[in-house]
Amino acid sequence: MDELVKMAQTSEPLWIPSSKGKGEMLNREEYEKIFTPCLGPKPDGFVSEASKEVGMVSINSLALVETLMDSERWAEMFPCMIARNWTSEIISSGMGGTRNGALYLMQAELQLLSPLVPVRQVTFLRFCKQHAEGVWAVVDVSVDRISDRGGSASAQTSLNCRRLPSGCLVQDMPNGYSKVTWIDHTEYDDTHIHHLYRPLVSSGLAFGSKRWISALQRQCESLTILMSSAIPNRDKPTPISSIGKKSMLKLAQRMTQKFCRGVCASSSQKWSKLEIGNIDEDVRIMTGKNMDDSGEPPGILLSAATSVWIPVPPRRLFDFLRDVLLRSEWDILSNGGPMQEIANIFKGQDQSNSVSLLRSTVSIHMHACV
Repeated sequence: MDELVKMAQTSEPLWIPSSKGKGEMLNREEYEKIFTPCLGPKPDGFVSEASKEVGMVSINSLALVETLMDSERWAEMFPCMIARNWTSEIISSGMGGTRNGALYLMQAELQLLSPLVPVRQVTFLRFCKQHAEGVWAVVDVSVDRISDRGGSASAQTSLNCRRLPSGCLVQDMPNGYSKVTWIDHTEYDDTHIHHLYRPLVSSGLAFGSKRWISALQRQCESLTILMSSAIPNRDKPTPISSIGKKSMLKLAQRMTQKFCRGVCASSSQKWSKLEIGNIDEDVRIMTGKNMDDSGEPPGILLSAATSVWIPVPPRRLFDFLRDVLLRSEWDILSNGGPMQEIANIFKGQDQSNSVSLLRSTVSIHMHACV
């Protein structure tokens, strides 16, 4: 906890401007002068990644702390990043009916939405402490080995990454927002990461603090809208009621979770990889059973996923994919004709963060943009 707070509150020379001109990078030499490694030497073949990000988030400190200390709510807050997680043991539940002093042993699988980047398996202690009125910190630190859920100690498995003191410092602001300083400090094995993704991962954009903060901001904005009495439309009125709009937003959340599970080979879905001789090695084809409680009929799921490099700016590609008038150029469900947007519901301050209900000549389907 002391290391996290000091890293969050210190700037130069511990954190220095990145050589690429974006964000800050950890000064390793300065770090080693200040801190004694709590996990021992870095494992052979592992590389280090450290990042720091500060953001304003539409949630108060108590609510954020409660979310981070509840494994189910934590996963719901970061659906694109957490493939699977659970609390193995509650060592301390806190003091005085609060999370102050709470210490949990937790396990998680962290994902980047590509079959070319392995899921990160981590086991860690999560500790929560109140530092002042309206000021909280939550810190994670890895334990090196873990037994599988429901398994025995003899079933221990070495992990492909470990978290050095990482987490967030949260301070309430007068407007109902919180100032969140996020630290992510990880050592990981990069040998199985595809060469297309190694620069993205090493920069911290894949698993680092900027991604955690951005995901937290988007999700909190979405929850604020979901809990409001009136949900705004984008351009025109819609016959869908407020209750119907909230149902659409909840459905979009489940769609996102299903999509993420279909891209990454998380153990939560119990996928089986199909080995097909004439399929490129960059394509992952998996099968699994649909046995959840989402109301969908039980059956066999088939997932095919790959990643490709497209030499255009990300925003240009994103705008192309969400443009209803251009959808027929890439979506077979459009039946070669234009789509009609029946409703468009905001999920955040950015107007491109929305949920649309689309009609084609043959079907109606949902389209979520984040």
